[in-house]
Amino acid sequence: MANWAAWVALAIALGALVYSWKLSQELETARGRLDRYNRALFQANDEIANLRENVAQELAELRVAGMKAQGAPAFHAEMTVREADLLHAQTEEVLAGFHLGGCSHCAVEPDETLAEACARNGIAAEKLVQALNQLLAEANGQNGDRPVKLPNVQLEL
Repeated sequence: MANWAAWVALAIALGALVYSWKLSQELETARGRLDRYNRALFQANDEIANLRENVAQELAELRVAGMKAQGAPAFHAEMTVREADLLHAQTEEVLAGFHLGGCSHCAVEPDETLAEACARNGIAAEKLVQALNQLLAEANGQNGDRPVKLPNVQLEL
């Protein structure tokens, strides 16, 4: 009788072993699917981020083109850093003069406004906008023959 119970126990143990192996195989299949889905999700997120960047760039280009089409474009505190960069080629130099952008601890986001960047870094937005508009005035010949000198550091007195 004990011999018969041992055989039943052995059969149950073998059945459990086969069942656990089958579950292990199904788990591996599920992991493979999950990995594929995760890769697809990450690729979709990257594509969405690229599309958002492209839309932001195109929108900024359209806004700057609209300002130029209306005549006499000017910098203002509520424009984005991206729009400011598109409005004049030397914008980054002026921003660097105010210690905005150019290094890791003073970086600015392209879609943040000039006012936000100034507020975060303790800079008077009016002075930055004035310096940026001086670039446009020089480009339009309003400063006569005097070139705009871009300082590498702006000092608050």
